[in-house]
Amino acid sequence: MSAVRTIACPNCGGSLEVRAAGFSVNLACRYCGSILDVSRPEVALIEAHDRAAAGFDLPLGRRGVLNGTEWDVVGALRRSDSTYTWDEYLLFNPYVGYRWLVLSEGEWQFGTMLLDCPTGDVYGGSVVWGGLNFTYEEEPEPERTVTLEVLGEFYWRVRQGDEVFALVFERGEQVLSREEGAGEANWTLLVPIDSAAVAAAFAPDTQARPRPRRRAAPAEPAPAKRQFGDLSSMFLLAFAAMIALLLAMVLISGPVDRASGSIDAPFGVTREGVKIGTIAVRRPWQFVSITARARDFDNRWIDLDYSLVDRATGQSIDGYGLVEHYSGTDSDGAWSEGQRRAVTQLGRVPRGTYDLYVDAAAHGWPSDPPVVQGSWSLPETIPVSIEAETGALPWGNWWTASLLLLLFPCIATWRRFREAMP
Repeated sequence: MSAVRTIACPNCGGSLEVRAAGFSVNLACRYCGSILDVSRPEVALIEAHDRAAAGFDLPLGRRGVLNGTEWDVVGALRRSDSTYTWDEYLLFNPYVGYRWLVLSEGEWQFGTMLLDCPTGDVYGGSVVWGGLNFTYEEEPEPERTVTLEVLGEFYWRVRQGDEVFALVFERGEQVLSREEGAGEANWTLLVPIDSAAVAAAFAPDTQARPRPRRRAAPAEPAPAKRQFGDLSSMFLLAFAAMIALLLAMVLISGPVDRASGSIDAPFGVTREGVKIGTIAVRRPWQFVSITARARDFDNRWIDLDYSLVDRATGQSIDGYGLVEHYSGTDSDGAWSEGQRRAVTQLGRVPRGTYDLYVDAAAHGWPSDPPVVQGSWSLPETIPVSIEAETGALPWGNWWTASLLLLLFPCIATWRRFREAMP
């Protein structure tokens, strides 16, 4: 047999043996479950875990003679589909290569990977291999198969959660298994093997864990509970995180200070430098929200330029606001759009005392004539009330974070319902 290479897990420090050194590229630590790259002299950590893999009937490193060939048990997988859960063991001999031992519901099968793929229509119900016809019992439909546990070393990159789609063709007790994933399809010939022969070769530890058993039918309440019960926990955690984030934002937003005033926005010209009031930012930085409100105008808009000027340094933080409202009638009837209220938020305003100045200009559509008062021709103005407030909450950031928190449970719900559909 090949020389055994001893390594230490970079994650937990456990001592591991690479029994197929030079052939294996992937190894799952038996102590913590971390995925390691053992294809090069220096071992690299691919994926760290802090869990131990579940017990398997065949211990890794066990050596035995099966079908006249001496094999090492180098890897183990636990996999499942919509109905069954089973174990697969990877056997290795440096002169023969790899083989599989599959344990499902107490029955063993010996698997050989095929280099010459069967011919025929895969989805037509039958294929031909070695001059023999293998058939599918019902209309062929790929079954989604998921890897639940990974332990030991493998000749390809494998990890928990990997998915393939499987089709099984039978001829008596012989089975052709086709698995498709990551853009390629692999075929394996499975033949039954007596459990006594496996026991004589590897002495399975049948007390390591309960025997895999068939799951209950999907129509019964228990599978539905297992399938969808964890979704409520996902949504509860997401909503709890949203509330916790909101409370943190409220605490971080700091004390509130307000200043208010008004400005008359003229048509055709800009009224500049009207001081609204003074506010104090008491934390290292805060959000400042500026709200503009105007009443009783239509088919007009008001441009507002804000300057938050630091009294100590003279530096200003600038922002822009737009108050607008339009209405009219067309072939579909009356319509209106816009709001007579606008909120502008200034982010990360440093600690200090600030004066708020506003420039305002009104515009009309269609244009209106000036208001005549006595012998003077005065431009019409629209009064706008302005309020500035420190400690504002960045609601846009909160909504974005909330959508991200809800994204995963929503996707999981969609996938579960798709899987549950007949």
